[in-house]
Amino acid sequence: MRRLLVATGNRGKLCEFKAVLDGIVEIVCPDEAGLEFKDVEEGVDYAENARMKAEVYRKQFNDLICGEDSGLEIDALEGRPGPLSARYGGEEMPHREKCKMILAELADIPMYERTARFRATIALIDSGRVETFEGVLEGWIGFEYRGDKGFGYDPIFIPRGFSRTNAELGMIVKNRISHRAKAIRKLAEYLKGKTSITTKGTKFPEKRQ
Repeated sequence: MRRLLVATGNRGKLCEFKAVLDGIVEIVCPDEAGLEFKDVEEGVDYAENARMKAEVYRKQFNDLICGEDSGLEIDALEGRPGPLSARYGGEEMPHREKCKMILAELADIPMYERTARFRATIALIDSGRVETFEGVLEGWIGFEYRGDKGFGYDPIFIPRGFSRTNAELGMIVKNRISHRAKAIRKLAEYLKGKTSITTKGTKFPEKRQ
């Protein structure tokens, strides 16, 4: 089985990858591979950030490598925080405080104008080539911080079709509907094709007498 290094130090994200890719590839994070984790986010969009995270390990890991970048896009804030989601309000600000800051920014915004979406992009390095996969989860921003079963902005984001926040739904439901899960499933389909080719090998024509 091939190995896939997921360039993240976030255990929540790692669990999402393992939930979808278990049995397709062996998932490892930098720590498990004996490598130092470096979180690089200097690109102009999700795809570039994801690619840069993966590129860090290109010379250190001799198999599949992927980076992932995601963010929360709020229409009433003109798409903010977007690719800056992890750094919104300052890198050192706890996510709970980031959530509270966004709720304050939206204090006077009615429900029908609180539309938002989570967007995730995965960049996979496979034999020197880069493939990208994207997933989107539509929803809206609630009026209060609710739930303790997620991370990041989960406690203020209510996915379309639900009345509870991502952090109230729990990981089983979240792993089925999330933006990241959608991107990972696209990655899984790609990897299934690659691993089936590797497993089946090449069939040569019989030698004529």
